[in-house]
Amino acid sequence: MQTTLRIDDQLYREAKAEAARAGVSLTRFLEEGLRLRLERKPTVPPASHSFRVYAGGPPDARSWAEIRRKADEAEEAHDLAKLGVTARPT
Repeated sequence: MQTTLRIDDQLYREAKAEAARAGVSLTRFLEEGLRLRLERKPTVPPASHSFRVYAGGPPDARSWAEIRRKADEAEEAHDLAKLGVTARPT
């Protein structure tokens, strides 16, 4: 994959020089640095977060088969609409 990064000029020159000394491309050098950073275990535990809890409504009385059928119909209508075809009447 190709991407554009904004890197401090001095940091870029140092990284390019170090990659040349190591005999690898700058791309390979940066990939290795990213891998090392991503493999490192976080030293600070993640902050705890509390989630809001909302009251739910009454349970849905429909059967799983009915819910699945409705979902399949909606998916088919969506696919047909993408093709410019109107949905068949049910």
